[in-house]
Amino acid sequence: MTTRWSHVTIAVLGGVAAAVHVGKVPPALPLLRDELQLDLVAAGWLMGLVALMGGLLGLVMGRLADRVTHRRAMILSLVLLTCGSMAGLFAHSAAMLFASRIVEGFGLILAVVAAPALITSATEARDRGLAFAIWAAWLPVGVGGIMLVSPVLLPVYGWRGAWIAAALFTLIPLAALLLSKPVSSVTGATPPSSLLDGARLTVALPTTWLLGGMFLLYAASFMSVFGFLPTMLIEESGLALGTASVMTAIAVLANVPGNIAGGYLLRHGARRWALIVTAFFLLSLSAFVVFASELPLTIRYTAALLYAATGGLLPASIMSALPAYAARQDLVSTISGFIMQGTNLGQFLGPLLLAAVVSAKGWAAAPYYVAATALFGILLALKFRRREI
Repeated sequence: MTTRWSHVTIAVLGGVAAAVHVGKVPPALPLLRDELQLDLVAAGWLMGLVALMGGLLGLVMGRLADRVTHRRAMILSLVLLTCGSMAGLFAHSAAMLFASRIVEGFGLILAVVAAPALITSATEARDRGLAFAIWAAWLPVGVGGIMLVSPVLLPVYGWRGAWIAAALFTLIPLAALLLSKPVSSVTGATPPSSLLDGARLTVALPTTWLLGGMFLLYAASFMSVFGFLPTMLIEESGLALGTASVMTAIAVLANVPGNIAGGYLLRHGARRWALIVTAFFLLSLSAFVVFASELPLTIRYTAALLYAATGGLLPASIMSALPAYAARQDLVSTISGFIMQGTNLGQFLGPLLLAAVVSAKGWAAAPYYVAATALFGILLALKFRRREI
């Protein structure tokens, strides 16, 4: 078969649409708190709810996607995202908004576990690494994109404008998927008789845990740095909220070239473990510059761009490994769900751990937290080296 790049594009757009629903919340949080009377704890849960759901339900939803077909799972995910966002549009209480976010959470999980299997079925082996490197950019593109337009969108249309924009954008991959011709699913042996059988096969593999662990550590580091970057830019550099938000969005988008570079290097023979070690090392190194308060803003912000760009090597390396390390080819969404659990647990716990470190020791201790996650990640990568295909 020849690679159907149009189908790859649709799958990636589905992931980007899901990420838009994640990224729409942080810039709108001050408006949401003011209108719905949310305290800081409720605001924190609003931001972390989707990540927590992914951390708890990723494997289950991945197994479900493998059973109902990946195309149907993606269609359902985009419908849930659209309906959830539109329901949130009419929320006049915190309870209604949280309920709509739960609907969006289910949609996001399904999109992220279904897309890798759709990409696998649409690509030939030679192009798969590059396709998955492009897919790995779904989160920074979606989150960074909505954060970039929020300073223009929110003052004119309020937080509901962001919810409408997210819903409308989600209709693009949904319409494209419904109008496209289905690609034959990747098949292997006879599917297991129960949802639990596929999950057992997946978690029985040591490589599943190594890949999930490395992604958890990466997410814990990445979300910590960029979760607090706007605060650092405002408090230490005196920047306005809008300026800090745009600078953070640009830095997040810098992750995308790293994803593409990782795919290019993998396609030309680079080893995954080596790219992962390189990413963790550079994350640690650049973090010491990002959090160095005595350095000029230009140097620290440049280091943040480097942090994001070099970090992109890691998701490109891990996401492209999923078809090869799935227990069977009909279990790609299942292993994707497991990796997503690690990613979301890292996103949920990372900022909490960094906040605890900074509260106890000050911002000067922040890069040591990043270095600790990198060290553990390098150790896992070296262990993975023996099992790399």
